[in-house]
Parts: sequence; C-alpha cells; structure tokens
Amino acid sequence: MQMIDARFFIALYKSNNNIDIMPISLFREYAQKPLIVYHNKKEVIIELYCDECKKYNKSSLTLKSLKRPGGHRLYCYGCGRELAYLGSKADVEAMVSKHQHEVELLMHEMGFDDYFTEPFIMYELINHIHDMAEDKKIRCQCGSRNVAANIGTDKIELICKNCGSVYIVNAANQEDLEMVRKMQSITIKSKSCRKLTKY
Repeated sequence: MQMIDARFFIALYKSNNNIDIMPISLFREYAQKPLIVYHNKKEVIIELYCDECKKYNKSSLTLKSLKRPGGHRLYCYGCGRELAYLGSKADVEAMVSKHQHEVELLMHEMGFDDYFTEPFIMYELINHIHDMAEDKKIRCQCGSRNVAANIGTDKIELICKNCGSVYIVNAANQEDLEMVRKMQSITIKSKSCRKLTKY
C-alpha cells in the first residue's frame, strides 16, 4: 500500500533574519499566530499575520499547485513584505539556504560583518528604520521630518537636520530590534522644545 505524502513545508520569516521552518499536514488545521491553515476539497487557505500592518493576509492555493516545483512566496497585501515561503521540503530548505547566503554575502561585501557588533540585527534595523522614514513615521518635535542617520557598531543615531537633536536606536541584541519593531513611530525630542519647557 502506497502512503500519501500529505505534508508541505512553510518557512516563516522572522526578525533578525531568522526563519522558522515547519511542516504542515493537509489532514490537520492550524490556528495560532502568525499562521492559520485550513482547507476545503479544492484548496488550502493560509492566513499569515503581518506585524507591520497588524492584520492577517489570506492566500488560497489549490492542492495541485502545492506540488509545483519552486514553491510559493507569500506576501503581505498591505506593505508588500514577504512573510513566508511555501513548498516541498527540498524547495523550502534550498530557499532558506539561498536567503541566508545572500544576506551573509551582502554584509561581507559592504564590510559590515567585521564592523557591527551584531551584523544581522543591524541589517534588519537599517531596513526597518528606512521603511519607517519612507512611511513618514520618523519626525522631530521641532516639526521637521528631515532626519539623517549615523550608523555605529551597535546603534543608529537619528539626527534632526533642522535643530540637531539626536535619537539613539540601540542595535546590540535581539531585544533592541524587537523593541523598535513594536514602535508605531519615532519622535526625536527637540533641544529647542526641551529649553522651552524649563521656563
């Protein structure tokens, strides 16, 4: 009797370039953050939670398409962030290996692997700070959104170009990264505002 392989694998992207790989059985349903999986007779429905947008994204895949070589990339419909990769065990493992190699190569080419205290944390933090700036979520109390970034070995200094005030974003460990990712916005305390409050 031939056994039916009713499993596929999903790689869930996390912060700090960590990736969780987990098997999903078509005979079971899963319902815990960030992943909900259920199915009907024709398709598998996958809901993935996006920490940026604070909502679930639903993707429907036919059972036939799950066998397609090359797998499936699953994105957030709100911010466009890649949330997961779905496919056979071989496809998922190959993708994870390629992803990690690309990040390591990029960090090495930029000379960051020897410079930063925690290169992967800094890489994630730079991307996150850049996205926040693009979404106009970084500003100074003086009213300016014109902010420069000075990158250190274990921190990023956000400097208001208008008043010169500085906000330090620590990047020494995983906790620092998680703290910043939970922030809705960053407001730099202005030197001029602090002086005004003294009188």
